[in-house]
Amino acid sequence: MLAQIYYYFFGLAAIAGGAMGYARAKSKASLIAGGLSGALLIIAGILSPSVPGFILALIVSILLLAHFGRSYAAKKKPIPAIPMIVLSGICIVLTAIVWHAG
Repeated sequence: MLAQIYYYFFGLAAIAGGAMGYARAKSKASLIAGGLSGALLIIAGILSPSVPGFILALIVSILLLAHFGRSYAAKKKPIPAIPMIVLSGICIVLTAIVWHAG
């Protein structure tokens, strides 16, 4: 249940982040990526606590962690990289714990 709620929260945060990226920089890529990753995380919440839900959440979180980790390393801009890195890391750890306990 906790993982499911977190997936919904993280999905909404990703959608909001994409919308903010579009509002600030007119970045259509941010809007599309935020919407897609957010939608996939919400779908993971709907599917959980099943293996497909956990796998989907892990894949999206790992991809977001890789993207924002590289972005922060290259640009040293903390926003939006640091919040997304933290949220992705929490999602990965939480999913591993819940999946292993299940």
